[in-house]
Amino acid sequence: MSIAPSLMTVTSRITVQAALSEHPDNGVERGFVDTQAIVLAAKRLDELASRWPESRYLNVAVLRALLSLVQRDPERAQVGFDAWEVAAAVRDEYVRGWAANDLREEVAAKVREHWQKLIGQTWPKKEEGVRQHLQGAGIEFMPVLSRDEGGGQGNPTRYCFALEPFEAEDRRVDEERPFEPVDGKVSDVSVCVSSARQQISYICEDVEDASWLARTFAQGFQLAGWRRHVFRGVLLFGILIVGLTALLVPMTLLVTRSVSGIANAAFAAVVFGYVFWATLGTLLMLHRWRIALAPWWMQSVDDDRLVEWRCPPRHTDKSIKAVRYTAKCPLCGGKVVARSGGFMLPWKLVGRCEEAPAAHVFSFDHVRRDGHRIM
Repeated sequence: MSIAPSLMTVTSRITVQAALSEHPDNGVERGFVDTQAIVLAAKRLDELASRWPESRYLNVAVLRALLSLVQRDPERAQVGFDAWEVAAAVRDEYVRGWAANDLREEVAAKVREHWQKLIGQTWPKKEEGVRQHLQGAGIEFMPVLSRDEGGGQGNPTRYCFALEPFEAEDRRVDEERPFEPVDGKVSDVSVCVSSARQQISYICEDVEDASWLARTFAQGFQLAGWRRHVFRGVLLFGILIVGLTALLVPMTLLVTRSVSGIANAAFAAVVFGYVFWATLGTLLMLHRWRIALAPWWMQSVDDDRLVEWRCPPRHTDKSIKAVRYTAKCPLCGGKVVARSGGFMLPWKLVGRCEEAPAAHVFSFDHVRRDGHRIM
């Protein structure tokens, strides 16, 4: 198998170096791969996969089986393992008896089917969170999953695990910065000196247990083609309904002069306006805000789901995605969740510790994915 040019090898310090020429005369190049780095990446990814809600699915079992094989034989990680080795690892460690009595062709077909689900459905949702976890752990490379198609019985299809360096703009160095008061002023918010115990790094997590209506946004609603027109149509229809309802007030003044009729029309206009804003207002303003609290029909019981406007160059395509940002509280070790700032910090998102939501409060920057203590 030939290694893609973008995949580079790593040194024992987990930094990336180009492969060195071993036979310059015949043009053949071979790279040195640090097996410790391969094992470390596979182990970290396996730990993350074991905590995914989808960990009970077979496509995640196939991934964890590959990671187990990589940890046992890291020198073959980039060359890859065939479908029967992967199936045997699934059967031995995760799902007993899986594909045990199937023919070789059936085993290969099952592994290929679940691999396609992994690459097409599960991995795209988890990739960003995996990247952030590895960066937070000081690892400077990203696991790359691939399949090397075989050709004939003597050359079976192999499932590969490689390492790719993070892009330069993805490498974020935590720097101590002075506290910046909200809205340029300090009221009853305590000014804290920036330190390691007062800084946090957020991790973007998947939205779990989403309703059927919110599931489309949890997977990422692509703003392209017919989806973009449907999205615009829904917003325009909502604005039209609110506008027509608002016209009830002047129309009522022309038809009747009773106070009760005018009051009923005004009340109806206010109710329709509130319903529209609560249902679609966040999505309407998302182009300007870039990130906001998700509307009620996307929310969980904890009201901690956000909607994020994603577009190039930070992301590959333009979409709206329902997300959840969490971090570890440096003060008590609890979980910090990004949510609404409430009455004290209106129109802002902050990180609140679940153990001390009023005392342990942090700023929230969804671009840098960091925050500083503000309460």
